[in-house]
Amino acid sequence: MTLEELVQQVLMDVPDAPMMTVRDAVRRMARELCTEADVWVQEGEPVVVAANTANPQVTASSGQPFRIVSLTLNGRECIQGQGFDQPTPTTIEFYERPEASLVYGRLACRPAVGDMPPTEVVDRWDMAIANGARWRLLMLPQQWRNPELANYYRRQYLADVATAKQTSRLGHARGGARIKARRFI
Repeated sequence: MTLEELVQQVLMDVPDAPMMTVRDAVRRMARELCTEADVWVQEGEPVVVAANTANPQVTASSGQPFRIVSLTLNGRECIQGQGFDQPTPTTIEFYERPEASLVYGRLACRPAVGDMPPTEVVDRWDMAIANGARWRLLMLPQQWRNPELANYYRRQYLADVATAKQTSRLGHARGGARIKARRFI
């Protein structure tokens, strides 16, 4: 789904809002969703460059690096607190300096202010972004203000964020866990 399609979707519920205001609200909520729920995770790319020097840096191929989900150090996957700390989004402190210059892992990113995340992220979380934008727009002190409807969309957005957080903790897997049914005795 494109930015313009999201804007048109939100405009159906807030028809009096100017298109630029809606566009800004959609971008803001896309960034907020990426920040709160780690919905944009880059994998299979170098996460840390110059790891074997005194000043290693966290980098992302696109977007802004935000949080290291995990790193592969000495052939094993580590999370923060197990071999490294990340005091700021772009700096990292290793407990033991790695031998390799590039360290791979999983990195949660967010778009720069005014940008949108990649299409695959927007396609999967378009309703969460739209619900958040509706909530913010309906709370503005304008002629289209509707606090009751805004509260409804706020609850929808918070439920979507909770679902996104759970999905990111489970590795962005789709589908449920498969279990064997208990035998009937």
